[in-house]
Amino acid sequence: MIFFISLHPECPNANFIFSGSQRHLMSKMFLSPSRPFYQSVVPMSLEPIPFDRYWTFAESQFAKNGGRRITKDVVEEVHSHFVGVTANVQRIMNILYMQTPAGEVCTKDMIAPAIDTYLQMSSEAYETLLRQMPEKQRNVFLAIAAEGRVKSISGGQFVRKYRLPSVSSVVSAVKGLLEKDFITETDGEYYVYDHFFRLWMQRRQII
Repeated sequence: MIFFISLHPECPNANFIFSGSQRHLMSKMFLSPSRPFYQSVVPMSLEPIPFDRYWTFAESQFAKNGGRRITKDVVEEVHSHFVGVTANVQRIMNILYMQTPAGEVCTKDMIAPAIDTYLQMSSEAYETLLRQMPEKQRNVFLAIAAEGRVKSISGGQFVRKYRLPSVSSVVSAVKGLLEKDFITETDGEYYVYDHFFRLWMQRRQII
């Protein structure tokens, strides 16, 4: 941060682009009056890559080495399942590519095993993350994961439904979870940022 602050005045003819997928962190950096970059940028929100463009990209990448093919309905289902979030789509597409033999076709029945493969690879890491969370943060995290998306995070109904200790403790836990990127917030709704983490908890019947 200090490096960019010092560099900016020395490069008056240069344009800087700051990008990130964590909206709350980007907002803190550039939209908070207490931060040095406040009002120094023009915010721009990028929407997910449209399906048609992602389909064209995926098809070309599968064909590039080994003449693999992937059907359009496979890309459409993966893209839809992960709501166009590039990082999540890319993780599964990489596994599908590795599991498709050269010259063969990737089909829809390969999607579920690909997701299972990723969850198995990440299982130990998720177990560790969950175990190392402070108890109050873990309880709130599990409640948010079980709910899916929470709008009234400090509302009495949410607190009572998941038997959380108090509104103030929930607010404190949410702050910590946001800082550690376990959850994120978009348009007033809080949810688990890592889709695979939530899916892993569902498979393990933790939520």
